[in-house]
Amino acid sequence: MAGDARRQLSDFGYWYAPDGRSAAQQQAFERVEIKPQALECLFTLACGRNFQVSQDNLFADFDTSSSTFASDVYQQVQSYIAKPRTLPRDAKTLLTALLSACTSSSEISA
Repeated sequence: MAGDARRQLSDFGYWYAPDGRSAAQQQAFERVEIKPQALECLFTLACGRNFQVSQDNLFADFDTSSSTFASDVYQQVQSYIAKPRTLPRDAKTLLTALLSACTSSSEISA
């Protein structure tokens, strides 16, 4: 998700607020995390593992039950599957390698 310039920055220029974020901080976190977590989901599934969306705010002091974050992440996953050309180039390369490696290793163990 980070371009060449952002790759030179600490943590690729993404901000991070620790657990216990406010409702506004949590909404900002969720907006920027949809695509990265959708990619993590694809990578995890390619390896034959289960994926669990992480809101990463266990000690929130507000009601998080109305969040659509998990469904937003899975909708983005579906979008990437339906339109693989929209995957970032590096993500597509890694996903292809994972699918190849994990498919090969599962055939060997079968």
